[in-house]
Amino acid sequence: MSDSRASIRAIKERTDPVALISRYVSLKKAGASYKGKCPFHKDDTPSFVVNAEKGLWHCFGCGEGGDIVGFLMKIEKIPFIEAARRLADEAGIPFETSGSEDDREKLRAAMDDADRFFRSNLREAPGAQKARDYLVERGYSPEVWDRYGLGCALPGWDTLKKALFKRHDMHTLIDLGLVIQGDKGIYDRFRDRTIFPVFDLSDRPIAFGGRAFDGQPKYLNSPKTPLFDKGRTIYGLTWARDAMSAGQPALLVEGYTDVLSLQIAGVTNAVASMGTALTSGQAQLLARFARDVVIAYDRDAAGGAAAIRGMQILGDSGLDVRVAVLPDGEDPDSLLRGGGVEAVAEVVEGAVPFYTFYVESLRTRFDVDSISGKQEALSEAREFVGTIRSLPLRQAFAAELSALLDLPSDGILREITRRRRFQAADTSAPSPTPKWSAEADLLVLLLRGDIEWSRLAGVLAPEDFSEENRPIAQALAEATESPNMSELIGQLSDDAARRASEYALAEVDYRTTGPEGAIEDALQRMLRGRSTDNRIRELNTLIAECVESGNMERWEELQLEKSQLILSERFARKGTHGREG
Repeated sequence: MSDSRASIRAIKERTDPVALISRYVSLKKAGASYKGKCPFHKDDTPSFVVNAEKGLWHCFGCGEGGDIVGFLMKIEKIPFIEAARRLADEAGIPFETSGSEDDREKLRAAMDDADRFFRSNLREAPGAQKARDYLVERGYSPEVWDRYGLGCALPGWDTLKKALFKRHDMHTLIDLGLVIQGDKGIYDRFRDRTIFPVFDLSDRPIAFGGRAFDGQPKYLNSPKTPLFDKGRTIYGLTWARDAMSAGQPALLVEGYTDVLSLQIAGVTNAVASMGTALTSGQAQLLARFARDVVIAYDRDAAGGAAAIRGMQILGDSGLDVRVAVLPDGEDPDSLLRGGGVEAVAEVVEGAVPFYTFYVESLRTRFDVDSISGKQEALSEAREFVGTIRSLPLRQAFAAELSALLDLPSDGILREITRRRRFQAADTSAPSPTPKWSAEADLLVLLLRGDIEWSRLAGVLAPEDFSEENRPIAQALAEATESPNMSELIGQLSDDAARRASEYALAEVDYRTTGPEGAIEDALQRMLRGRSTDNRIRELNTLIAECVESGNMERWEELQLEKSQLILSERFARKGTHGREG
């Protein structure tokens, strides 16, 4: 373990979370935890929970949460290093960090060497032929490889480790996520993959994304490191910032190849969120360079819960957010290849405000002609609009809903802006089972320590989890047996840490089925959902073929099957608990 991680572990072991947080919050014992009113939002009832044993805190009102270092950072509005140093001083231990300029340069030097190694592999190594063929097939010439720093991770378990270990110690390579410390030794994170480097605004590599040729996961990204936090990074910003600063909107796509294909074609304002689960850190970074954002995910991704929340986050950051609605089965890269820049320009020109897109998405997910469907749509809309502060925007949102639901706009405005009340659980009474999705149920069980990842490893992988939950699942999969939860959560991005702390501290009651029954139920729902997702992907391909051939009768049959699958999956994911997570 590196000195910095050892220092953070020692800080957490010697700091009493209850004593620290009690300086800012009045806490009362509540079962195995402590409760109080949250200091980060107006909390009428105690929603804030601290668990001393796990070293974690979470507010079940506003959703904030994490470890003790994160609490001090947020309450005092100070950076990580300062918070860690304060706690180290109080605990009477030295704080070793890789944050000094000398140590940071060591990290950067190792990343530079890894970047050069991957690049040279692509050009010269016999084992990189699959990567060369893949890139040429996509239309990426060797000139493009050089311009965007593309590379290749060779097959084998330790080619990068062997290439770098003479110049860089293993602690550095582990800290950078280049190699993994496993039960059977140290091995390369990236193996037999095309490599896409992620650069900071100084054009230096800070992370890598690797695309597999076979097997899963299809894309593998660097974890959070001293140089890289996915939640505060935008892929391609170093190439797009000039266009954005000149007044063009940020064209936000999902992945590496979308950005590269658009950039090569001259669409120089294209950047990627590296997934659809946007964070406030990414939104704030975009807002430094652009006033407007056009989201151009594929249709299914744009309508997902993670993307919808991302739109909300972007809007809350003061950005004017629109959504380009792509044809079914198309992503920006495939649209560009099929129709050229003109096809991309057409969908971008037709982009609609994000609240209009969201209201239209309600039409596809709820029976808005029925009373129950109208109520379900209003209930979800209330959650969505909860953080929108602009009155004109709320009124525009209400007008869109009014037209959709055939209800008076003033009544809708009152309904969707009605303050939601958060009620902490009464620990004197039996705790009801929370309303979790299948994957959230599994993460609750894992983070509570009821099961270990090895129990799931044979049937599930991190990529089977939604984008929001995948970093948590990945951290659990890479951890040793019985991981320290505070340490594990401390390695996650801010948004992932909030979700993980909620799962770890949730008050659940599995007395009806017991943990074993809950595990089996959640696994069955997860596997059923994976089968449905695979069928929907197949249907998207078949639907696109029908459009090309003009077979509209078959197109209607496939669209109906797809709609029924999506509807049944939405209710299945709510499961017996009634909430998607």
